[in-house]
Amino acid sequence: MIRYLINIFLISSILFPSSKVAIAIKTKGDVSVIYKGLNSAQVLKPGSPLSHQDKIKTGKNGFIALMYLDDKTVVKMLGNSDLTIMGDRSGNKINKSLDIKYGRIAANVKPQKGKEFRISTPTSVASVKGTEFAIQSDPSSGDSFTLIEGLIQVTNSITGESTQVQEGETAISTPDGSLDVAETTSDDLDGFEEASMELPTQELRFEVEDENGNIKEILIKFN
Repeated sequence: MIRYLINIFLISSILFPSSKVAIAIKTKGDVSVIYKGLNSAQVLKPGSPLSHQDKIKTGKNGFIALMYLDDKTVVKMLGNSDLTIMGDRSGNKINKSLDIKYGRIAANVKPQKGKEFRISTPTSVASVKGTEFAIQSDPSSGDSFTLIEGLIQVTNSITGESTQVQEGETAISTPDGSLDVAETTSDDLDGFEEASMELPTQELRFEVEDENGNIKEILIKFN
């Protein structure tokens, strides 16, 4: 058996077809996925590739970290969260977005080089070009967008009002149309302790067969 150690940037071209946009790099507890075109949920395991419009859900103690294949942008879902991952390929880049139904989401978005990372909830839309932030979304009470680093623009979908959120600020967008920005407090990040932890070095192993029938093992290491 031949073994290869490859860089994460080569994953999409070597292992996954062009329809794949991300990969689950860590899961814990109750995490499920409904793959696009299917009706039933399956357990989502580390190493599972993800495509445009795959729906991911975590239970009370669930957690998942997923990584986009082009630039190592990482999205973390905490317990009791529901989102649909979006990604359209444009050459070697992926135009990324998330459709959050509800829950707590943290992300470290790499600079998108002229593109934007779009996030939508039942109440709001956020535009991100490269930053680190945390979101709490509840269809009945609205959203909080806490910016840890960078800059984002938040729009309330009911009124169309927009505001920029800077480092150290939290925007509150509600279903009645209000949109306010205030200095971030410890309460704004309550419950995000797991999301702030560094991910340990991960290893994923795959076996592929070449045209001559030889089995090759591919080992991927990443943080």
